[in-house]
Amino acid sequence: MDATDKPGFTGRDGAAWYFSLLGGIKRRGAWRLPRDMRMVGVLGGLNLDLTEATIPPDPIITKVSPIGGVSLRVPDGVSVEVEGLRLFGGVRTEAVRSAGAAVTLRVREYSLAGGVHVRRG
Repeated sequence: MDATDKPGFTGRDGAAWYFSLLGGIKRRGAWRLPRDMRMVGVLGGLNLDLTEATIPPDPIITKVSPIGGVSLRVPDGVSVEVEGLRLFGGVRTEAVRSAGAAVTLRVREYSLAGGVHVRRG
């Protein structure tokens, strides 16, 4: 079993919280993306492959850490909106907007050094 199969806890508002002191969180294969996924870490990023994942309507991913970014691989039919604040790092995307997208994934990333990389398929 992967350490990230279950969140550290689920908040009253239904958000799934994940914590990582050193290293990040990585998910791929068949899994279910929480509707509101929040990751807090000291050193490490969030690496998610959503191509085989079950994606709920209007999901939100929030990542907060001093160092570490977000790397996403999304299937066709999913648009991605990126927001947040990073002092060092940027946003690199491959076709963030998908024509006729059924789902819009919002990514919030806050870090001192980190960025967001989104790629298709």
